[in-house]
Amino acid sequence: MSPFLLCLDSGTTAVKAAAFDRHGRIVASAERHNRALQRDGARIEQDMVATRDDAFAVMRECAAGLGGSVDGILVTGQGDGLWPLDAQLRPAGHAMTWLDGRARQIASELQDSGTLDEIQAVTGSRPTAASQSLQLLWLQRNDPQHLATIAHVLRLKEWLFFTLTHALLGEPTAALPVWGDWRSGALSPIVQRTLGLPRGLELLPDFAPVGECRAKLSPQAASATGIAAGTPVLLGPGDVQSTLVGLGLGVRPAVTRASIFGTSAIHACHILDPALMPAAPPGAMLQRFVLGDGYLLFQPSFNGATLFQHIGRIAAGLPAHAEPAYSGLILHPFLEPGGERAPYTSPNASGALFGLTAHARPEQIAWAAREGLAFVARASHEMMNAPAGVLSLGGGLAADPHFAGFLATLLDTPVERAGGAQAGLRGLAAIGARHLLGADDAELAGSWVVAPDAVAAPRTGKLAQYARDKYALFVSLLDSISPHWQRMAAIRDLADDMMETTRQ
Repeated sequence: MSPFLLCLDSGTTAVKAAAFDRHGRIVASAERHNRALQRDGARIEQDMVATRDDAFAVMRECAAGLGGSVDGILVTGQGDGLWPLDAQLRPAGHAMTWLDGRARQIASELQDSGTLDEIQAVTGSRPTAASQSLQLLWLQRNDPQHLATIAHVLRLKEWLFFTLTHALLGEPTAALPVWGDWRSGALSPIVQRTLGLPRGLELLPDFAPVGECRAKLSPQAASATGIAAGTPVLLGPGDVQSTLVGLGLGVRPAVTRASIFGTSAIHACHILDPALMPAAPPGAMLQRFVLGDGYLLFQPSFNGATLFQHIGRIAAGLPAHAEPAYSGLILHPFLEPGGERAPYTSPNASGALFGLTAHARPEQIAWAAREGLAFVARASHEMMNAPAGVLSLGGGLAADPHFAGFLATLLDTPVERAGGAQAGLRGLAAIGARHLLGADDAELAGSWVVAPDAVAAPRTGKLAQYARDKYALFVSLLDSISPHWQRMAAIRDLADDMMETTRQ
């Protein structure tokens, strides 16, 4: 009977599982909405027990559809955030997710003081409200009693790995951009010391490289998932690197860069030596590539496809699926409460809509939002000095041929897309195929990563001129308005305080 690899990806929007045969084909899958996420203004938390239960449920459903045994389990999940355990290894309250904006004011303060520059010089990444380090600092200042109950700090994928195996382990690629020295690849006390955190590194789990970070499925988890106890469980990299691998970045030679438009938007390229970069791009993260040489350089934005949910709440009548509705409207897509992480790195970033008149139509606003995300993608790839070549497009917007075509024209490069290809799960499966099945580079490129459904070619003529001119105006307006973000945020905070006083 062919061996099956079962892959689990617990994301911000959905919890998904898929089983793959030894030829890289999906033979069973399951998915459910992430019901554990809780939004309350800047407080965006997740119930850790409900998260575990949802993960176990999709694993059980997926495994039930197989005609054979599971030979290995791979785990990933949303990357940043603070998932706390107490001394008895129980959840110490809810998790602070990567979308949580409560540390925004701290990030703004540290940015003004130059502290974030000091940390970025070591880690290669700039701390934001999503970073465990700043979330710990927020707890230290605002909820020290809760902080005192925390004995271990994990990420979501480490929490799920623990619930499956009872092993407290992590892999370093996701931790180093927050806690480590990117040059040495080792954890560093500098971040903890610079922020004045009494506890930091000692709260983290032990680390082992991807492939070696493994344990056996516990009897309790086996009963909950319907998978045999003792099955090897491997902790994969974060969902970002897993998805980039699944899109072929670093695996398929033609793919030199990628963009993912999921809950967040992430833009990436594969580089061999980051020391050759003229300067670190704002908000960028560096992670060692888990399937070969070099690094993945990527800029993860807070603002992605959730933009459409936000503007849909604010403006009535916006279509869910927008065909091109070109207009003079320019939308800055920074609506998340934590501001923006990359490429416009500011805890105070906020959205704007320019060119609005009484004649503007809902479909024009919806399309301007898509253009705004494309403009941010171009800015990211330019800042990273991404190598020329094919761009692989992932996330929900990969299913939209109009968006792919506009992005290809804007970037002047072919854009491959594969709607519904489950790139994160495919990337995990490729990692499992390497470490559990011994698959070589050619097998990974040919059978395991995403095969594109279509390629959008760049267009010329009026559309190309429109895209170029509007992008230049997008950037010019952003340069003009961004110096005022901090004052706007201060007024917003004052207004919130006034309204809270009124409600009391």
